[in-house]
Amino acid sequence: MGTRVTALRSGVTLLALALSMSAAAAESFPNKPIRLIVPVPAGAGADFVARAYAQRLTATLGQQVVVDNRGGASGIIAMDAVAKAAPDGYTLVQATIATLCIMPFMYKKLPYDVARDFAPVSMTTLNPLILVVHPSLPAHSVKDLIEYGKANPDRVSYASVGSGSVQHLAGFVFFKEAGVSAVHVPYKGAAPATVDLIAGQVNTAFSGVGTVAGLLKTGKLRALAITGKRMDTFPGVPSLAETGGPDVEMGLWNGIVAPAHTPAAIVRRLNAEIVKAANSPELNAALASNSTSPTSTTPEEFIAHIRADQARFAKIVKESGARAD
Repeated sequence: MGTRVTALRSGVTLLALALSMSAAAAESFPNKPIRLIVPVPAGAGADFVARAYAQRLTATLGQQVVVDNRGGASGIIAMDAVAKAAPDGYTLVQATIATLCIMPFMYKKLPYDVARDFAPVSMTTLNPLILVVHPSLPAHSVKDLIEYGKANPDRVSYASVGSGSVQHLAGFVFFKEAGVSAVHVPYKGAAPATVDLIAGQVNTAFSGVGTVAGLLKTGKLRALAITGKRMDTFPGVPSLAETGGPDVEMGLWNGIVAPAHTPAAIVRRLNAEIVKAANSPELNAALASNSTSPTSTTPEEFIAHIRADQARFAKIVKESGARAD
């Protein structure tokens, strides 16, 4: 009995010591630069968001937040690096709806597990998609597009940034529910997809707002509807719900996550600074230049959002037949 009591006391002492060390680490956090890994190359939309946040966080945390671009392998390289990093708050990743909620259903096996390997900190942006068409298409409304598509099977084609992307899945759900036989044309990124869309090689797309904002203003593309609420940037573009067409509630979001087992106090500190950044005039102005806006959540809200999107996309990915290359 004495041995058991001694062992129990030792265990309690070690736990208390670990908690004390964790609290001390959190209290002094951060005392060195923080690395924010981004799963896309420099210059991409998610990279722009990461750098805007990094600038604000550097100012408020008092330590440099360094953006580390780890593009390639659909974001797997970046996510795996953070999954295997020390859980001390000094290595973070700007995850996306794709890396957390779609890719787990696109690949038979990933080197990371979303529920096991990460500690969500906060969402950073949440933006709708915008349904656009080439001006040559005789559709000035969602109703027009659906009527044209039904009368001309397979004459409507929709571009995406790749099989299983949000843009692909939004198009798949929309045209399926509308009863339109449309052709999906996947591209390796937004740039080539947009180039062919402008040229009329494909005639529709669910695009990121920042990708096509300038093209809509110059008339090179026409906007029919937006997924979600109307945006101040495009006050004349109705939501899909307003048009009476299939209401595809999909968008693009980014969020910051840390390695699993990062001390709760450090996660809370990072969350508080992200919330502060999201509410700052400086960050709002910076992101507005790219037709986007910041947002923030509690860690618990972010976890719930991830789980809800995973449950939804598990079904949609299967129905679409999307597979990783």
